[in-house]
Amino acid sequence: MIVFSYKARNNAGGLVTGEVEAENEQDAIRQLHRRDYTPVKVGEVALVHSAVTVPVAPAVVRVTRVTIAELMLFCVNLSNMVGAGIPLLGALNSIAGQLGNLYFGSVVQKIALQVSEGSSLSDALEGHPRVFSPFFINMVRVGESSGTMGQVLKTLAVHMEKQEDLRQKVVGALTYPVILMTVGTGVILLILTFVIPKFAEIFSKAGVELPLATQLMCSLGIWLQHYWVLFFLILGALVLGVRQFLGTEFGKKLWHRVLLKLPIVGPLMCNMFVARFSRTFGSMLNSGVPLLRALDIVEDVIGNMVFAGIVREVRASAEKGEGIYTALEGHQEFSRDVVYMISVGEKSGRIGEMLNKVADFYELKVEFAIKQSIVFIEPVFISFLGICVGTMLASVILPMFDLVKTIQR
Repeated sequence: MIVFSYKARNNAGGLVTGEVEAENEQDAIRQLHRRDYTPVKVGEVALVHSAVTVPVAPAVVRVTRVTIAELMLFCVNLSNMVGAGIPLLGALNSIAGQLGNLYFGSVVQKIALQVSEGSSLSDALEGHPRVFSPFFINMVRVGESSGTMGQVLKTLAVHMEKQEDLRQKVVGALTYPVILMTVGTGVILLILTFVIPKFAEIFSKAGVELPLATQLMCSLGIWLQHYWVLFFLILGALVLGVRQFLGTEFGKKLWHRVLLKLPIVGPLMCNMFVARFSRTFGSMLNSGVPLLRALDIVEDVIGNMVFAGIVREVRASAEKGEGIYTALEGHQEFSRDVVYMISVGEKSGRIGEMLNKVADFYELKVEFAIKQSIVFIEPVFISFLGICVGTMLASVILPMFDLVKTIQR
């Protein structure tokens, strides 16, 4: 028999150290699992005082962003390794060496180092708020305390997959109109600055009197030709000013409120935030996060100040011992069917399960609304651009009739 030294976490999340006799390392890990411990580090006694090998991060890391897809893979890999009985420290070191994102790899290496020094995984994650959200950290903390780390990590991966899929669908629906408007604006500027002034010059030499619309178009085109730098400076200053305004609390709240009131886009965004609220809140309750703490986290991650205010009201209501659904009844953002399903979930003690059903339903609504929006937005934008281009071309064509009359004389 070989004596192994270990560091592990008990069901309460506390750090436990000690020694165990076993035939090999896997046998030692199995013994720890039988004691309801989650192994952090296991090694022979002779090797206990050796330095922990943690790969050194590259000196220069250019990428400083971690994508949702990379976080999902991290959760899945860590869940599989922990579930297979691999100590947490070994799993973290193994994953860090396989990550293609060097910045993320360096973050995981730092987390592994903290864990090797006795820190819990959730405490180590808290040191990297740019990568791991409060929702992510609290879910991991619940997994540590309940001894269900593998299952919690899988739940996190599924949650992130659904959230990212929903976000991509919304972004995809808004991308086409933006591209269409950008291309259309470029075409309009091209006609204004090059086409109309050339025709105006021809009409002027022929002595044709230009209509008012053509004169305005021509003056605007000539101004853009000579002062295009000033035009882009004004445009840049306007964009910067709007960004600065939206960076303020008042500006952000105003924009978030306006966004929910916009035609077509407003209902789509509202349904998306209802789905996000339900999915995040339900996932945390199902994983064992206390209700008030779960609402605090939902408020932080919801992404819209109007909905964040509603969540604060829900928290205040829950703190008084009232039902969650009572605080939602007065808000038109949450339809009657949502409020009713949440009330049924509260009364039956299955609110987490009911919230996930609400999230499933509203994610389908968002997907259907996106398809409808694309069908509607495409002809609207094409018609709008057609009217703009047609108006400018008409301002060129109309004087041509006078030019023909002049030539015939």
